[in-house]
Amino acid sequence: MKLLKRSLLVLSSLLVASSSAAAADRPINTRLFGTRAIIACDPVEKSCGMAVITFPSGASGLVPYGRPDVAVASMSVPSVDDANAIIARIDKGEAPQAAIDNVLAVDPEGSIRQFAAVKLHPDGTVTVGQRTGSEANPFTCAVKGSTFVVQANNMTVGSICDAMVQGFQQTRGSLPQRMLASLKAGARVGGDKNGERSGVIRVWNNTSASAPYTHVLAEATVHGSMTALRDLEVQLIRHQAGIAPPYAADLVVLDRDTARFMKRSLRRLGYYDGPMDGSWSAGAEQALADFTWNNIFHDKPTVVENGVRKIDGVLVRFLANTDLDVLLPASAE
Repeated sequence: MKLLKRSLLVLSSLLVASSSAAAADRPINTRLFGTRAIIACDPVEKSCGMAVITFPSGASGLVPYGRPDVAVASMSVPSVDDANAIIARIDKGEAPQAAIDNVLAVDPEGSIRQFAAVKLHPDGTVTVGQRTGSEANPFTCAVKGSTFVVQANNMTVGSICDAMVQGFQQTRGSLPQRMLASLKAGARVGGDKNGERSGVIRVWNNTSASAPYTHVLAEATVHGSMTALRDLEVQLIRHQAGIAPPYAADLVVLDRDTARFMKRSLRRLGYYDGPMDGSWSAGAEQALADFTWNNIFHDKPTVVENGVRKIDGVLVRFLANTDLDVLLPASAE
């Protein structure tokens, strides 16, 4: 009986060892990494960044690399070594395309990678690069523009890159908002074959009024969500409204409906007690200033352009997509 138990124990150990060895030797499931992204720099805003949406959680730690003057997206089967090597070559003066080509040429797995890079130069020009390996996930696409790259792999349709380009180019707003629009435009025609459950939008800037605090101008991260794109939008607006200074491109007309909405929000938080009509008074402006003082890094006053009063549209959307109970009311010291 003891011999039988010992034999079964040895057999069990051998099976476990065999299973572990087989798992260790098992190739990566490349179909897991279907991803689409836009990587871009804005010479006016002096920002670089990207917007990414994919299936597996962890996009924020797998795909984006960068800083205010350069951004690199590592996709298909990501590689941290390749991403850092591309940035190092760009820092030494290589163009983004040459840097990508040279790094992937010596990578034994370069054929399964997809990389894009954008570089913002001190003179305000932008150079870009992109390469998709010959064995990367099927249904790939890539479009290089003057200041951006759109690329995707393992998509339901091959036209998704063109749709994302149109969304980016046809949208008015700051770089983070235009990149969000690019993702949303792509979603209208297709997406990841596995579904889209994870994503990240990250923009770097070291010249804005936020630079003394952080070079991350805008940030949104979502993992394991059935509404990943919607969640990305909400998180981006919350972060950008709270940290970034207002951009002229994000201003919207303060029409009567928007004025009423802002007054309702400010009244609920105790900052405003005036008339609830569609006008905008000095009292309403003071209430807005008091609210931003307690809750936001930067003042975001209304402005008058050609006789038309405008307000930061990101701030308006922030109040529309935030639980007001998490904000400091007027009574807060």
